Amino acid sequence: MTDDELLLETDYTSYANSCRDPHIAPGEDLVECRRQRGHADAHATRAGARALRWLAEHTHQPLSA
Repeated sequence: MTDDELLLETDYTSYANSCRDPHIAPGEDLVECRRQRGHADAHATRAGARALRWLAEHTHQPLSA
């Protein structure tokens, strides 16, 4: 997916429908993934005029009872 395609996706995905996986950006800012919930590849958000991408650092597993 190109940066332009990612930026369109993040711009038109509502906050309620976005993934929101947290990430510490290179400038020590906390950002959240703004891609559609359930996406299959890298997380991403807008960083000015460019896309910021990252891979998940952990797996989401259910808590055991």
